[in-house]
Amino acid sequence: MRILMFILFCLLSFNSLCCHFKVRLEQYSPESHKNLKNRWFGIDMEFTQALLSEANCEFEVIEVAWARALAMLGSGEIDMVLNMSKTKNRETLFYFIGPIRSETIVFAMQKNAQYILNKTDDIITLDKPVAVQRNAYYGDEVQKLLQHEEFQDMFITVTENDTKLALLKHGRVSGFLEARRNIIHGVKNDINFEGIWFHPFVIHQDPIYFALSKKSVSPKLKQRLASAFARLIAQGKIKKIVSNLNSG
Repeated sequence: MRILMFILFCLLSFNSLCCHFKVRLEQYSPESHKNLKNRWFGIDMEFTQALLSEANCEFEVIEVAWARALAMLGSGEIDMVLNMSKTKNRETLFYFIGPIRSETIVFAMQKNAQYILNKTDDIITLDKPVAVQRNAYYGDEVQKLLQHEEFQDMFITVTENDTKLALLKHGRVSGFLEARRNIIHGVKNDINFEGIWFHPFVIHQDPIYFALSKKSVSPKLKQRLASAFARLIAQGKIKKIVSNLNSG
């Protein structure tokens, strides 16, 4: 009701300062999670609230998996997705604001596994396939392996994050690619991660951004959010949100 009233106010007042965003979140700690009352929490919610509040914008959360979210962002069905790596292909469809922070991709596996990884290509030499999320970006080296016809059997593509963990727990895969911070958080807070850890070899490291749809967000509104983000950086608010997560 609050969102509908806000939209009605904007339409009736013709106030150019009004803006309303549809923001994609997903149940996946520590990024974002919701309680039984459908209230969202987590670092992605904090980033979203900080940016859109600074830009004097309202927002609603759209809960959708990553692969579907990218398609919806491209078509303008949603306006914002967080934690996106910047690539040339994506820059044709999305505006990028940030970076928010850095993301380190590692190979999650059973803690007692004895896999040897010295280079990215070593993941295709393992005894079982590697689970990856559909349309996720794990760096150029992994992308080349995923696109190589000879190595198709060495990967299992899934749409849900939880599926990767389930495949590993049931012995269907050797491991899965994931942000290191998510593995550490899972081991500390989720019993389903019992016996799981990650290989020290870094698969990929990259800055991640807010991504905005070029279909639904105007260049003027994009600049408004970019200016708001610059103010948050100057005020130290983005750094504080990240620090609070790391100290938790």
